[in-house]
Amino acid sequence: MSTYFGNENAGLQIAVNHGPVYFSSDQPKTPQEIDNGSYRHASPELLLSMTAELLRSLVFSQMLDRRDNIEPRHINTCEWILELDEYKSWRSQPRGLLWIKRNPGTGKSTMMAFLYEQLEQERDQGIRLDFFFTARGTEMQYTPLGMFRSLLSQIFNGDFTSRPKLRKLYEQRCREFGGQKWEWPRVVLEKLLANVILESTSRWYVTISVDALDEAGAESAQQIAVYFNRLIDRAGKAAIYVCISCRYYPIVKSARTVEVHMEDHNHDDIAAYIKGTLMDTDVRDSPSEDSEMQKLLVK
Repeated sequence: MSTYFGNENAGLQIAVNHGPVYFSSDQPKTPQEIDNGSYRHASPELLLSMTAELLRSLVFSQMLDRRDNIEPRHINTCEWILELDEYKSWRSQPRGLLWIKRNPGTGKSTMMAFLYEQLEQERDQGIRLDFFFTARGTEMQYTPLGMFRSLLSQIFNGDFTSRPKLRKLYEQRCREFGGQKWEWPRVVLEKLLANVILESTSRWYVTISVDALDEAGAESAQQIAVYFNRLIDRAGKAAIYVCISCRYYPIVKSARTVEVHMEDHNHDDIAAYIKGTLMDTDVRDSPSEDSEMQKLLVK
C-alpha cells in the first residue's frame, strides 16, 4: 500500500487492482455528498476517475456480445406476443415475472431481443436492465457472477441515486484489501443488487430481462429463479418486472409468474423464417417445389 501526506488539500491514496481511490484527510463525507458536488476535495476529474474505477470492477469486455450478435428478426415475426393475454397481464400487474419457454434453437433469444427493443420504447421514466447468457462464451457470460456484475453496472449508469451505495461498498472493500488484488464475491453482489433495485423502485419502475437462463446450468438457473422470485416478493407495491427465457427446466415459480410457451404461438414465425431463408437461396427449381419444401420444413 502506498500512502502520502501533504497539506490540507491532500488525501490518502490507496492503490488496488482497480486503480487508486481517494479518501479525505478531513472528516469523512458521504458518497451522496460527493455525487452532489459538496465534497470540496472531489474535483470533477477525481469524481470521474472514481466512477471509472468502480465500473471497471464490474464490467467485462464480452458483457454485451450475445445480445449484440443475435440475428435480426424477420419482418412481422415476434409481434404476436404483444397481443397475448399473458403478456398484457404481466405488464398490467404492479410487479411480476414473465417466463418465455421453449426448447433451444427455437427463437427464444430472437424474441427476447425483440422485447428488449419494445420495452426500450415503452420505458418512459423506468430503468431497463438485461443479461443474455451464453454457454459458448467466457466464464462471465454464463455464470451468475457475470450476470450480477453486468446488472449492477447498468443500474449504476441508469440510476444516479444508486451510486452512493455502490461507491460506499466499493471504497470499503478497497480499504479492507489495501493493495491486494480482489474480486467481487457473488454473494456480496446478490445482496447489493437487490438493495439497489428495491431503492430504485421507490422512484420508477424497473424491468429486468434475462435470456437463456438454462445456459447458466441447471443448479445456477434454479438459484437465479429463486432469487428473482424473492426479489419480486420483497418489492411490495413497487413496480418491478422480470422477463426470463429458458428451456423447460423444473424452475421454481410463484403466484405472480406468467408463462408463455412459444410453440403454442410461433408457427407463423417459423414459416416466415423458412420462407425468407428459401427465397434467399437458389436451391429451388420451381415455386411448387419451394412450397412443398416449406411445408415439410415447418412440419
